[in-house]
Amino acid sequence: MARPCPLCENQPLRPLRVSHVEIDTCPGCHGLWFDRGELERFPDRPSVRSFLAMKGQTFSRCRKSGHPVGRAEAVCPTCRSEPMRCPACTGRLRRVVTSASPVDVCPSCEGVWLDAGAFEALAGVTDTRPPPTSPVMPQARPSATVAAAMECSRCGVGLQVSEAYAYDGDVYCGACRPPGSVSGAAMKKGTPGGPLRRVLGTLSMLSLAVSGVVTGCAHTPGPSEVAASYAQALEENRLADASALTSVPPEARPAFLEHYGDASVRQARAKEVREALPRLQARAPALTLIQEKEGWRVVEEKPEDAPRAALKGFLDAVKAGDWNKAWSLLSDPLRARYTPERLREDFKREPLSAERVRRARLALEGDVRVTASGAEFPLGADRAVRLVREAGEYRVAAIE
Repeated sequence: MARPCPLCENQPLRPLRVSHVEIDTCPGCHGLWFDRGELERFPDRPSVRSFLAMKGQTFSRCRKSGHPVGRAEAVCPTCRSEPMRCPACTGRLRRVVTSASPVDVCPSCEGVWLDAGAFEALAGVTDTRPPPTSPVMPQARPSATVAAAMECSRCGVGLQVSEAYAYDGDVYCGACRPPGSVSGAAMKKGTPGGPLRRVLGTLSMLSLAVSGVVTGCAHTPGPSEVAASYAQALEENRLADASALTSVPPEARPAFLEHYGDASVRQARAKEVREALPRLQARAPALTLIQEKEGWRVVEEKPEDAPRAALKGFLDAVKAGDWNKAWSLLSDPLRARYTPERLREDFKREPLSAERVRRARLALEGDVRVTASGAEFPLGADRAVRLVREAGEYRVAAIE
């Protein structure tokens, strides 16, 4: 039975004799598969062992778009497609960035997949280590004053504008570029701005600043561009880039990275930002931007600040007898069941209501557990004040 192509869906590999070695090729994408020991039969190419010896190869790439997929992620966090798998043993292929071309290797059976053109690019290569300035995975960009900070969306190699290739909203290096891509060098010489417009949606604040060089005019990204770039960075798990687009101070960055390390929290926040974009000027529900010296920045509070403020607002409204405001801070299901008047009557008739409000105020001063769907303030004995997130705002779902 023919083995499947790691990249193309429902496309079997076919045998191909190259010189004296029979390997496998995909008639769709023209990639090449080498079983264990086969690449070593070409003395002018690096050995698979040299790829496996390279450290830090902790990610795969997805089949659909080539996005990085971490070891802990079952599917691509950006497009939900499967990671590339070995056609021989079905294990995950690991992405290896070399000085000549990215490759995908199987740590289990030591097979290697080369995209179209990679076999030729590896000819005569002896040192497969990536250049010192080309990180294996996307890293934090040094500062918004360095005019070279975009990265290949497939392999993560750092790129200057003149080295980049744009295609369908993504940026690629020369080794990973798909057919029909437009080079940054050509755009600098006056290529029409259509492809560049799509590229801008994938770049961080730094790459957006570089666009002034590409288009030949100065350009300060507005709030919508910054917010869109922020959402995309979250979707692609580029947390260092996302953090750089916010007002979060350096000392708070570790908490930001920890909070958005959860893929469900990351995707929920990105969805909120994208849904707010059509209504954005500099403020929309669940999204605020401020203008600083360096440009527009997304305001990110501490994860617990928003639910804490919502619960405090509800408790303060109850204490003041402002039942219209208290009702407005309830979750959708509770607002459907109650009116402000009925809420007032329930609190008045319920003998334990005052005690519950008191315990909720004590919980307000304690820890809070924030998730993608809401937040909980523990009360002990498996009880908690519970808030849900609706339309980007926290609402009270239960105070016991």
